Amino acid sequence: MRRGGRRGLLASTALLALIAGLLAPLATGAEPINPAATASGVAGWGKNLDGQTVAPAGLTDVTAVSAGPDWSLALRSDGTVAAWGYNGAGQTRVPAGLTDVTAIAAGLYHGLALKSDGTVTAWGDSTFGQATVPPGLTGVTAIAAGRYYSLALTNDGTVTGWGSNSAGQIAVPAGLTGVTAISAGSAHALALTSDGTVTAWGDDSSGQATVPTDLAGVTAIAAGSSHSLALTGDGTVTAWGGDFSGQSTVPAGLAGVTAIAAGGSDSLALTSTGTVVAWGDNRYGQAVVPDGAVGATAISTSESHTLAVGPLPVLTADAPPTTATVGTSVAYSFTASDAAATFEVSSGSLPDGLALTSAGVLSGTPTAAGESTFTVAARNPFGTTEGASHTITVEASATPPTVTGDAGTGTVDTPYDFTYTVTGSPTPAVSVLSGQLPPGLVLESAGRLTGTPTAAGTYTFTVRASNASGTADATSTVTIAPAPIAPALSGSAGDGVVGAAYAFGYSVAGNPTPTVSVTSGALPPGLALGTAGRLTGTPTAAGTFGFTLTAVSTAGTAQLSDSVTIASADTAPALSGDAPGGTVGSAYDFAYVATGAPAPTVSVTSGTLPPGLALDSAGRLTGTPTTAGVYAYTLSAGNAAGTVQVGDSVTIDSATVAPSISGVVAAGMVGSAYDYAYTVTGSPAPTVSVISGTLPPGLTLSSAGRLSGTPTTAGTYTFTARAENSAGTAQASSTLTVSPQKVTAKADLRVDLAGPSSAVKGKTATYTLTTKNAGPATSTTVYSKVILPSNVQFVSATGKYTRIGSIVVFQRSSLADGQTVVEKITVKATSTGKGTALATTFSVRTPDPSIRSNSDTVSTTVR
Repeated sequence: MRRGGRRGLLASTALLALIAGLLAPLATGAEPINPAATASGVAGWGKNLDGQTVAPAGLTDVTAVSAGPDWSLALRSDGTVAAWGYNGAGQTRVPAGLTDVTAIAAGLYHGLALKSDGTVTAWGDSTFGQATVPPGLTGVTAIAAGRYYSLALTNDGTVTGWGSNSAGQIAVPAGLTGVTAISAGSAHALALTSDGTVTAWGDDSSGQATVPTDLAGVTAIAAGSSHSLALTGDGTVTAWGGDFSGQSTVPAGLAGVTAIAAGGSDSLALTSTGTVVAWGDNRYGQAVVPDGAVGATAISTSESHTLAVGPLPVLTADAPPTTATVGTSVAYSFTASDAAATFEVSSGSLPDGLALTSAGVLSGTPTAAGESTFTVAARNPFGTTEGASHTITVEASATPPTVTGDAGTGTVDTPYDFTYTVTGSPTPAVSVLSGQLPPGLVLESAGRLTGTPTAAGTYTFTVRASNASGTADATSTVTIAPAPIAPALSGSAGDGVVGAAYAFGYSVAGNPTPTVSVTSGALPPGLALGTAGRLTGTPTAAGTFGFTLTAVSTAGTAQLSDSVTIASADTAPALSGDAPGGTVGSAYDFAYVATGAPAPTVSVTSGTLPPGLALDSAGRLTGTPTTAGVYAYTLSAGNAAGTVQVGDSVTIDSATVAPSISGVVAAGMVGSAYDYAYTVTGSPAPTVSVISGTLPPGLTLSSAGRLSGTPTTAGTYTFTARAENSAGTAQASSTLTVSPQKVTAKADLRVDLAGPSSAVKGKTATYTLTTKNAGPATSTTVYSKVILPSNVQFVSATGKYTRIGSIVVFQRSSLADGQTVVEKITVKATSTGKGTALATTFSVRTPDPSIRSNSDTVSTTVR
């Protein structure tokens, strides 16, 4: 596992991994605390090895967050869920189509979502069943996710748990009702009832499940890894349990709290002013709230990172000047609803010479004329808001005008548009100085000549560009052509022959000259149509080809439908095809593919067709087979250009066979995989189904007659299976007995190792090993192992043992419930320094329900 706790020393890799998984701290998932307003984002801080503190780009309208150890969840106001960070178990892969979500919770590597219809969706790691929602769970009003388990609160005030029960965390106390809120820690759980009291269960190794006796008036709860929090109606916070990182030491004077969250070894509080207060473990910076993270509406923390929902900044001043001049300074201040927001250019670029500070001040002196488009964004810890797109046009410093351009030609009744190239600063005004514009055209002051000409002719005129620095003139001549003539298209193309060059020109008229193209149908393969209407090429395929031509110009369109017949040139025959098998008494029809010009004649030249089938001259094999067998033959296809032969064969199967089904099903056991196949025969293959009775719950019958699955309920089940095909049906009645699941006895082994804290080199010392069975069952084949430190040497030991170097292993055939055995090991101090002895105990036959007490260490310093 790439993540997890690292407490405890064990004798084997497997036990070490299991202990580490059970003891590692977990940040409880945060259910919705305060609904966030729209335009809200997510701030994250702390450990970011897997990107868990960086929300996805564009994530807005967030109402709630939940932090896993190294991944994150967010709920949007539209009921959809976003996830990011580590994805080793698929926990950030939100189920497709998940909508209508009202609450979320993140466990170690699994996620939960509560939907508006009261059902729960789970995904990610389900090694302990934590992501397998109990069937029929409905009416859920709240959810919580622990390390390897999950909790749900239903509308009747009761709590359901599933997943790992290593510390009793899903063993909800009997009679617990009236619950209004729940929270899941690493291996302990909390429930808030309607009378304002708190109930806790599960792991209590640090007192986290021992609720203070005077705690009352509670309005919210939060469970961490080894500590718990409660918020009371007066806005104060109470903490209990582990305090090794200060997580249970509430900051003095903390008041006005509206929400709380508990992580691995850190704690969070959200006040009525939207301020986030953090205390406890700060190894990754998870307890240092970022500057500007104010106005928060929801919080969550894990063992290494923290999340908060808060408002995105809104730009309140977002209207910089639209014009500027080279050499003239510019100053403008962008502002946002969040006074602590920073500003940046999120797209585009500023004019040369201008800059934007993080405080939102746009200033500088433009150095070059031109147009610059850009967008400014405001950022705070919760995200970024982009403003409007802005364009600043920088004018050059005062320069004399110039005007150039060739106005070209136009056509009567056709829109005309031409723009002179005009320079100068300030921008010059353009007008007609002399001569005459073509009737229907006008000249704009920016130098654009537009309109629709009304009279043909040649028109000469002079235009002038003027500004404060002077004038410039340009003389133009514009020729206006008469109005256009609509296209006309005519002609009938002749026939052709495959392989012979072909050419035909259609008659095309109109002004301007139209462009001709094929708009429907298809030309003969090998021919192409030029835009002037000429059809040329060498045909490659015979046939009659119909098509439509369209002549297009600015004056309109004209269409012509035509066809060309291409005759075949003689081509040698070709014959292909692989005839399929058939069945006696069933109609048969298959056509070989015969090509060539002229069309070839197909016949059987050797071999034998299946009795009942016949081949026509086009190559079609039809009839009804009368005799089963394999029939090989040779076909010949011939025409004036040659002959080709192809060998083939057809397999004729016997007629259909009525089905049969038989078999005696074996017994099964609840929780054990079951697999049995009926013997099914018939042709074609029959389909098997249950037609009466009931299969044991958890088992299914496939259409091939395979009964499989895992039984879930003990009992005797009688049912009838039917095999069916086109030839008939057959039935088989079966009785299957499912026995209850076997219960495995368990025994809790505990070990204690005592020894001297110091010893004298050359002297002897004694280690005392105490092994106890805390029950409830007898533990068989019990081993206790002591690994001596390198600074002492084994001398002797009591009891039955085996020694390999510095490892001493004691063996007992069994330990009864409550039985304790004590062994002593005498050693000699051999070298100075500090060494640590490790003791472990385990049974190779009897399961141990809790292995947290299966190891112990003692350190000895030799002087």
